[in-house]
Amino acid sequence: MFVLFIAIAIFCLTQQKYTRATLFMLFMGLSFLLVVSDIITYMAKDAYNYGSLYDYFGVSRKVQNQLMFLPVTRYTLIRIHTLFSVSFLYTGLCSAIFFAFNGIRKWNRLILLLLAVPCVVQVIAYDPAFYTRLYFRLYPAFVSSRQFIATYESFHRISLILNTLYIVAGSALLLYALFDAPKMRQIRSNIAMILISFLSLQGMYYYINFWAPDVMINVSKAANFIRFKPINLVGNPSMYALLPYISAFCLFISLYGIYKYARIQNRIKNQEAVISRNIDSAVLTSRVFSHYMKNELLAIMAQTEFIEDMCKESPAVVEEIHVIEQRCRNIYDRLDVIHQKTLRSRMELQPVSLHELIEKALGELTVELKQMYVHYERSPQQLMIMADPEYFTQVIENLLSNAADALKHVPEKSRRIDVETNVKNKWVELTVRDNGIGIANEHLEEIFQPFFSSKPTATNWGIGLSLCHAIISTHGGRITAASKKGEGSSFHIVMPLFRTIKN
Repeated sequence: MFVLFIAIAIFCLTQQKYTRATLFMLFMGLSFLLVVSDIITYMAKDAYNYGSLYDYFGVSRKVQNQLMFLPVTRYTLIRIHTLFSVSFLYTGLCSAIFFAFNGIRKWNRLILLLLAVPCVVQVIAYDPAFYTRLYFRLYPAFVSSRQFIATYESFHRISLILNTLYIVAGSALLLYALFDAPKMRQIRSNIAMILISFLSLQGMYYYINFWAPDVMINVSKAANFIRFKPINLVGNPSMYALLPYISAFCLFISLYGIYKYARIQNRIKNQEAVISRNIDSAVLTSRVFSHYMKNELLAIMAQTEFIEDMCKESPAVVEEIHVIEQRCRNIYDRLDVIHQKTLRSRMELQPVSLHELIEKALGELTVELKQMYVHYERSPQQLMIMADPEYFTQVIENLLSNAADALKHVPEKSRRIDVETNVKNKWVELTVRDNGIGIANEHLEEIFQPFFSSKPTATNWGIGLSLCHAIISTHGGRITAASKKGEGSSFHIVMPLFRTIKN
């Protein structure tokens, strides 16, 4: 069990993107192992339970004798058991909180501190030395022996209820995270595996240790005597005999969950590596094409100036020529920015408002979208993401242009594009949906590959969606597509949420 745990811990900590939720969950696993080990050691030192260790845990007499003579007192074992019992409960709930909610603000930290208070109180109240001193101080001057014991029993019942609520709350938060997560297989499979591991460990802990922590001593002031209580395990002894196998299985499930997630991530990275290699040639082509287009735009602008001189007597024509010139300047500036960025071959990520990027893209495509209904409802909060404004805006414009192109064969009054933003757990989801002609099922898995296009190559080179995929992947996000032939398409971009700001 410890070897498996160490393997999982090393695997997690060597990953570059482990989180505080991961650290809390690892400490929860360590606490569980130490609690079980402490119970076995305590029972080995107790003559009352000497013969039952083999029945419950399959521990041989030879190992029991070695545990009996370990240089550690039962006082210490009780303190260790109490400390790691409440540590298991606290770290389990904290890992679920960090996993289920986006970031930790001041009030979240206050909640974590408040949750730690009952745990600290239990560590102190169930300490044998504290219990003994308190009993000697209060009895018989202030309370009787029965009153003192009855008060502690009431405190113990309250702590059991509270500890159970910690387990229930942690499980509920992870279930919430699973159902509230974006509908992406890579994300949901990871959460599902974490949830399985969490519920397995919490269930085993509650079966073995539901009674803990507890006062493990009886004190007699008159006789100046302290007696240690035995640990009376409940349930079928065969269940405890299976404990090592069940624990190993749960740890294996945890290891398998992490391995499966890493495998999915590697598969995505491998796919992106293939796409990146193909895009390298596409980027080279786009640089040449960008240079060519900039020269052609300058030539068009020169021609419009010549035509403008010829049409001075037609103000309406001159006004249209000015529109053409302005459009050419906008395209020229955009090409120049993109060209400079491809020369640097890197993105400059910064906190930006997703809504501002969407509004900028909609403003740039006013002419292309004027013959269709575009529905975009801005969120009351600013959704901040870490993104390169130019590259990310290019992605949004590309998706909107594709949506507009898909609506060309739809009656003008029925053309509709919906742009939506939703916060999902620690992610923000941007959806661009149209009611156009849709994409055939056999093409859905290929649309993000470079130079693939279901449109004529004379009008479409097939690098738009592949560049979108590369840009979003470089940002640490994911882009997927869903479509039904004749009913429309929807593209979903999921990005890590940096923070939210109230307007």
